[in-house]
This record gives sequence, C-alpha cells and structure tokens, in this order.
Amino acid sequence: MRQQNGRSFGRRLAVATLGVAAGALLAGCSAGQITQTDTQLAAVNGGGATAGQLSVNNAAFAYPEDDQRVWLEGSDVPLTMTIVNNGESSDELSSISTPISRDVVIDGDTTIRAHKALTIDGGTAEAPNPPGGEIAAGEVGTATATLRNINRDLFPGQVVTVTLTFADAGTVDLRVPIESPDEPRTAEPHSESDSAH
Repeated sequence: MRQQNGRSFGRRLAVATLGVAAGALLAGCSAGQITQTDTQLAAVNGGGATAGQLSVNNAAFAYPEDDQRVWLEGSDVPLTMTIVNNGESSDELSSISTPISRDVVIDGDTTIRAHKALTIDGGTAEAPNPPGGEIAAGEVGTATATLRNINRDLFPGQVVTVTLTFADAGTVDLRVPIESPDEPRTAEPHSESDSAH
C-alpha cells in the first residue's frame, strides 16, 4: 500500500513539473508576437461629480485632431460634459477654471433649468433622465467651453483637475481625462526578425 502511494505521488509530481515547463515554453514563444489587442485602445470614462442638485457627467477633453496626438502648449482645448439638474429650481454655470489655463471661455446657454440638462460641447448630445421625470426633446441646453492657451502639453491618458462654479450649488472639482480617438490606432509594421524564434 505504501509503495502504491509513493508511485502515485511520483506520477503527480512528474505531471506538475511537465505542466510548469510547458507553460514557461508557451509564454516565451509568444513574446514579440502581434496580438489581437495591439490596435485597441482602452476606454476612457469621462469625469463626474455632484454639486447639490446638479450631476456632472462624462467630462472630458476632446482628443487632438492633428497627427501629433497631443495638445501642445499654447493650444485651445475644447471641454465637453453634461450637467443634469435634478432639483426644483434652476441654477447657472458661472465659471470654469483649471491650473492648465488662465482663460476658460464659455459660450452659449449657461442656465441649467429644473429637471433639465445642459450639454457643454455645442452639440445635441442626449442627457440622462433625472429621477422622477424625463427630459423631452429640445429641453437640453447647449454651450461650448474652451481652455485658451494651455500652459503645458496635454497628452492622452493624462487627467487634469477642473473646477466648476455654479450660482447656487457652489463649486465642484472634476478629474477630467482626454477622450479616446474615434478610430483605432494602426498597428506598426513588425519585421520578420521580431517574430522569429
């Protein structure tokens, strides 16, 4: 009986050793290979916060449109977000400030009416419905916000603090990322020597 247990243990040890060796061999063989995810970008969720009856959603900097993929120092950078008013009275976006720009310009509607929303991007993006009601078509105010003459380069992946000041709800700080590009990045060509074993 003891001999049988010894043989059984020896077999299990040999199988485990072979399994570890095979795993190491496969891991080494895949090094340098092109993967399915090499052209995919990680999703970037916009910043969000609440201030009293207001809910700020999807705050983000637009992705740079040029080939440099960076907002260079001195650039004017668009800021987007949606502000939903869940309360019974209107409020107003008084100002936006950030350490990377001394001049943030807001153009358009700055009032966030009760049970309605304000979209900061100049478009017609849909806003989430407030509790206990629905935002009907045409009830979403729109505006644009631009950081003028930023004082340092701004790269994708960076997060910048932005402060919103409201007439009634006071101030709220947001951590705002740069949006991902609409198109996936293209894979760089790999030479045969990169993938040869």
